[in-house]
Amino acid sequence: MHGVKAQHAADGQPEQTVSDKELMIRCRAGDRLALERLLTPYEKPLYHLCLGILRNAADAEDAVQETFLRAMRGLAGFRGEASVRTWLQRIAVNVCIEWKRSRKPTAPMEAAERMASTSPDLEETTIRHRLALDALGVLTEAQRAALILKDVQGLSVEEIAATMSWNAKKVENELYRARKALAVWRARTIEAEG
Repeated sequence: MHGVKAQHAADGQPEQTVSDKELMIRCRAGDRLALERLLTPYEKPLYHLCLGILRNAADAEDAVQETFLRAMRGLAGFRGEASVRTWLQRIAVNVCIEWKRSRKPTAPMEAAERMASTSPDLEETTIRHRLALDALGVLTEAQRAALILKDVQGLSVEEIAATMSWNAKKVENELYRARKALAVWRARTIEAEG
């Protein structure tokens, strides 16, 4: 179980590592610091997950905030059958899929593209990022989620199954289809450049 090391307790003494389970108990009791300590370690991984699914930095930031809002509202209903990480990832995937179905994403990477004109390193990073987002665009939401959870977040097939409420076979099938689609996309991209 993921734990968080505290800076200092109220008496100034270093506090021991606190588990997500203990933080969850404190959150339910109304401890706002515990809520911050529970959610903060997951912000960056959730952002990358949402970015991979939504393919837009601003939308990904908004999706993470929506994920945290839903998590705060759902604290009382969290039974602890899954890890906090899995629970938050499931919420984030659901938020992203709902958004993809209900709204038009904003223009991808506008700010980064404007900034890229001022820095060669940033320009190269922006181009690589843009290519990755284009590649992810050939995948379905389910394929993107499975691939990001596996290759970016480092989850096992079983953890992805728990996050997505799928069985292991469906995870393996979605990963296979995603990798096959990316191979086709890469071949076409190389062919178009050559």
